[in-house]
Amino acid sequence: RRHYFAVSSTTMSTSTTPTETTTFGLAIVGCGQIVTHHLDAIAALSKNQDASRASIQVRALCDPSAERRAVLANLPAVSVLSSDTTTAIAQYETVQELIQDDVTLNTVDFIFIAVPHDLHEELAMTCLKQTTRQTIIMEKPLAPTLEACQRLVQASSENLGRLIIAEQSPYWPAVVQARHLIHDENAIGTLVAAAGYYYESMRTNVTSGSVDATSGALGWRGSIARAGGGIAIDGGLHWLRPLREVCGRITKVVGTTRSRLLPPAMELEGESVAHALLEMEQEESSSSTIPSSLQQVDGAGPLVATYSCNLLATAPMAHDMCPYFRFTGTQGELVIRGNGLLQEQPGAGGLVLYNENHPTGRDMLDPNQVGGFFGGFQGLWHEISRMVTERDAAAAHQSVVRASDDVRVVLALYRSASSRTWEET
Repeated sequence: RRHYFAVSSTTMSTSTTPTETTTFGLAIVGCGQIVTHHLDAIAALSKNQDASRASIQVRALCDPSAERRAVLANLPAVSVLSSDTTTAIAQYETVQELIQDDVTLNTVDFIFIAVPHDLHEELAMTCLKQTTRQTIIMEKPLAPTLEACQRLVQASSENLGRLIIAEQSPYWPAVVQARHLIHDENAIGTLVAAAGYYYESMRTNVTSGSVDATSGALGWRGSIARAGGGIAIDGGLHWLRPLREVCGRITKVVGTTRSRLLPPAMELEGESVAHALLEMEQEESSSSTIPSSLQQVDGAGPLVATYSCNLLATAPMAHDMCPYFRFTGTQGELVIRGNGLLQEQPGAGGLVLYNENHPTGRDMLDPNQVGGFFGGFQGLWHEISRMVTERDAAAAHQSVVRASDDVRVVLALYRSASSRTWEET
């Protein structure tokens, strides 16, 4: 079974009319560090019209902190994405202020929500209910609880095409190519094992903000009530999606977590280490819906992937020694290098193929390519632009459903850590 985004085109509930080059106004809700990666990607796409179906321009910033708004407003990427350098970008403290300002809202097509996890449902629902034509784009995870995820999936089904979840890992060039080589090229035969290993050190953290300079705490990321858990539902979530994209639907999880491994001053209530076995949906080998690359030998049992994630305080990490992903087949292996967060290093986060033709490994991406994991942000915004310009409401809704499935896996992991048994997703 192929578990990829649907590509059928359905009329979206938006007034935007597709054109050869469409300009969309963007309002950003939440001006934290993760937004900088999105803005860099959008700016890069705007410079390459051949790779982008749309031009996106920043029209408004919304955040309770004037300081955070100012930092974002002064970024080079925002200068590139400003519609008129003589006109200041509108700024607001709350979403209500933004959506009640008709002058600004009339210039906005995308509302991008990038806030602490516990605010996702409230802000998404507010924007869906109190605006009529805007597309709501929201950072992962969908929400920190199963109930909130279910409500958001229902809201998406009732507002088809108006909610899109921004998860960039499926568009990471190494993941895209690995999926193609496994399922379309049969480059490593039948997939028999897979492993994903996410590791993050606050020493070189570039993905999710920084430690507070005064208190040394992680802020909202350290709160279970706000984040929904620890590293697995935060950065580690990015590594679950590629396993699902390549290996299929995860049906059962058994795992364990460890906490209190960071200095107390960092105030991380959730886990800083998690390990799990992920059992994939098993289908009959004769099923016509499953690609040959996933057809397991009768009696061998279902495909199982291993998954680990950890967050360390300030320790150096062996990025070059441990792969981020390892896909093992009957005829070879594919490895995604473990240095993908080193976005300025040529070849970082690249893909290497081992098989009979390449027994010592062959780079399957340009070794001079930079960006690593962060290359997925450009692919993500290219796909968002495609969904909207082509009015692909089915794909937009699937982004919500799949984000909900990601959270289901993490929550099953948390339950298993407590029950010490396999838990269904």
